[in-house]
Amino acid sequence: MKTKSFFVALALIAFTSAHSQKIFKAIADEDIEKVSKLLEKEDVNQLSKEYQITPLYAAAGKGNEKLVELLIAKGADPNKPLKTTANPLNIASQEGYTKIVEILLKNNANPNYKDVNGWTALRFAARNNKLEIIKLLVENKAEVDVQASDKATPFASSIGKGFTEIAEYLIKNGANINNIDKDNDTPLMYCVQKGDLATVKFLLQYKPDLTIKNNSGKTALDIAKEKNYTEIVKLLQ
Repeated sequence: MKTKSFFVALALIAFTSAHSQKIFKAIADEDIEKVSKLLEKEDVNQLSKEYQITPLYAAAGKGNEKLVELLIAKGADPNKPLKTTANPLNIASQEGYTKIVEILLKNNANPNYKDVNGWTALRFAARNNKLEIIKLLVENKAEVDVQASDKATPFASSIGKGFTEIAEYLIKNGANINNIDKDNDTPLMYCVQKGDLATVKFLLQYKPDLTIKNNSGKTALDIAKEKNYTEIVKLLQ
């Protein structure tokens, strides 16, 4: 899964194309006065021709709070479905734009909106180590244990990256430490596969199920033995 730069890149490519509508170029230039003037005639919820993103998505991707506030004041819909990408809340969560996340949530952005891969804002934030964003989302009723199309969860995504502070927060808010993804792998298996001793130790304090087998018929211990991770084997036996 492409993460941090992927959606920003889509937005920036759309901005600079010679065929983009003027408003997207103005947002790229962060020209608030011009954006405001263009909105007198242009649809605030229009989609760019190239990547089907809205002006609000573009402004959120730029991290420009004033542009986001302007667009919302002019009627931008934070929940407008996009054909190919995440929504404004997802990209702001991914990039760690706390103030923009606050603005969007205050204006009824859906914290449980799913992109084409079934990722919510919480998954984007967890994958990119954005704890403050995660707290904001959970406080605004984001579903903690939502599974995406790969059947992984925000918790699984965070622990797989070794982000134990986020993982701990999600556990305290109801995350299932034994989540099973599309390959029947568990969060513990992710950590074992990487040979991440510290994260394995962290997870073991929450007593994960060590008997679960993945689609290859292997437990976390089997994986550790196969990879010759001696210290992890000792912990799991």
